[in-house]
Amino acid sequence: MVLERCSIMVNGKVCPYPPSHIVSVQLEKEEYMIGLVCSKHILLMKQKAISLQKLGKITNGKINFQKIKPVMTDCVLNLKK
Repeated sequence: MVLERCSIMVNGKVCPYPPSHIVSVQLEKEEYMIGLVCSKHILLMKQKAISLQKLGKITNGKINFQKIKPVMTDCVLNLKK
């Protein structure tokens, strides 16, 4: 399951747009999800992640943005007969 909204807050307001990318930090063979972001806020999220890395609040590593791919299955849609 994915959150319904982007993880970014701007001027104290939660972004109303649905997420389009998973944001993660990769360090060697491990990868950690740090948020979900809409396409409008990718640059802002990258800047925030870099800032948090400099402060030592998240792992130093490569910041990745992976497009969310929706998947539909019978069990999710409850179409089993």
